[in-house]
Amino acid sequence: MKLPRKAMTGIMAAAMLTACNTSEVLTPPMEVGDGGQPVTDNNLSLASQSGGSYNSSTASYPVESSSLSAGSYTPGPQNTLEAQAAALQYGHNPVASAPLNGDPQSYPEAPSASYQQPMPQQQPMQQQQPMQPQPAAVQQPMPPAAPSNVAALPPAAAAGTIRFLPIIGAPVQAVTPLSRQLGAEARARGLTIKPASDPASEHILKGYFSAFGDGGNVTIVYVWDVLDGNGGRLHRIQGQETLKSASKDPWEAVPASLMQQIATKTIGEYVNWRDSQRG
Repeated sequence: MKLPRKAMTGIMAAAMLTACNTSEVLTPPMEVGDGGQPVTDNNLSLASQSGGSYNSSTASYPVESSSLSAGSYTPGPQNTLEAQAAALQYGHNPVASAPLNGDPQSYPEAPSASYQQPMPQQQPMQQQQPMQPQPAAVQQPMPPAAPSNVAALPPAAAAGTIRFLPIIGAPVQAVTPLSRQLGAEARARGLTIKPASDPASEHILKGYFSAFGDGGNVTIVYVWDVLDGNGGRLHRIQGQETLKSASKDPWEAVPASLMQQIATKTIGEYVNWRDSQRG
């Protein structure tokens, strides 16, 4: 039976279009089942993104029944959020790797919490500059000490003991200031005064006084004998003092200051003699 010319032309055009359609050439035959859908370009793109390889020698791609209807899936543009969401919806995750040996336990474990990231390499410390040795401090010689302007004190005299016998020839009003001054001067010179009855003293002083008037003047004469412990005389101290007075009683004209003066001179002369005896 011969076909009309127009029909032949249409069949040839359809054959040429079929040869130019890549998706139909690469689409393998598919079993007819419940809910099955043909593989389209969108499925191939999702498969290539998920890392899977397409084998043209595969006879068929069984598609499990899904609760989604054929019209609920709308192909979207590639490399968009819609395409990624659609891939996740159909089980194609381009990030997760495929299970190893099909065992869920064979998935690589996530790094444990104890894993510590390597510390960044620290910058090398700046090399310290070597310290230069400091020159040793030169100790300056101490200047000689300035001579002291303090006058040297005379060495203290050796301590001694002394006692006084009762004074002969002077009244009480004249002896009282004399005795007080004798004791003060003796202690100031480092001497120890012993009682008159103590025989253990080193020296004994025995004094003699007399006063007389002469032409409106009064003269006081004094003598001190320095005795040893046995009563023997070792030295004699003597002197006199003159003052103007017309009094009938010479001792009434003698002031206490004059008797103190005589006491100071007496102790001074005794100490000088004592020191001279010790060499």
